[in-house]
Amino acid sequence: MMMLDLHPTDRMLRQFAAAWLVVFSVLAANQWLTRGHPRTAIVLAGVAIIIGIAGLLRPRLVRWLFVAATVLAFPIGWVVSQVMLFVLFIGVMTPVALLFKAQGRDRLARKRSAQSSYWKPKTATQDMRRYLRQY
Repeated sequence: MMMLDLHPTDRMLRQFAAAWLVVFSVLAANQWLTRGHPRTAIVLAGVAIIIGIAGLLRPRLVRWLFVAATVLAFPIGWVVSQVMLFVLFIGVMTPVALLFKAQGRDRLARKRSAQSSYWKPKTATQDMRRYLRQY
């Protein structure tokens, strides 16, 4: 089970601040250069510089932002992982199972037998060294 890290170390907070600085700087450059919105770019660059530099110099200042982002992202990640597992099961496992069923594959020998017992004789090994190799 995943646990939320609500008490990050200074190293984690510095990494978060550095990532914040890079991501918001790229967003600012994108707004200015490709979209032609200089005001939005200046605001994003200001947010990048203020939060990023403050977090690099004094990591505890961005702890609240890190914890808030973690708390907001956790349920999103949980839902996405559950949906991906469901899609994987329905999209991969179910068609493979139906294909095996159509082919009559029975690797676990679960079909009902007309015999009175399901016992299968095991042949004894001829090489006694096999007993020393358990795996």
